[in-house]
Amino acid sequence: MTVIDEWTGRHAHALRTALRLTNEAFADQLGISPRTLTKWKERPELVPSPALQEALDGYLKQAPPDAHVRFAANLGLDQPSGPLDNAALAELSTALGDLTRALARLQAPTPERSPTS
Repeated sequence: MTVIDEWTGRHAHALRTALRLTNEAFADQLGISPRTLTKWKERPELVPSPALQEALDGYLKQAPPDAHVRFAANLGLDQPSGPLDNAALAELSTALGDLTRALARLQAPTPERSPTS
């Protein structure tokens, strides 16, 4: 899970869009005006008050897993999806082997063709 040490307007905007809320709905939940959210979007370096920082922490903690993925993507963070299972690893290994063989065939010199009469 992504942890934010200090929320900024950029983080708050990323969370709002990850939760798929309108400015009005998100502002209502935070107890602020929609204009404040607009100001955060226009000036992403602004740091909300400590009380709003706590509220944003709470909304991030309560967000569903898909919203966490969108939030990390909105911020440009790499978010691993978790460990691969053995079946996926076997499929990747097979595909890699197939690609290696195909590449070897493409790089092999073409045998001279004998003229056909």
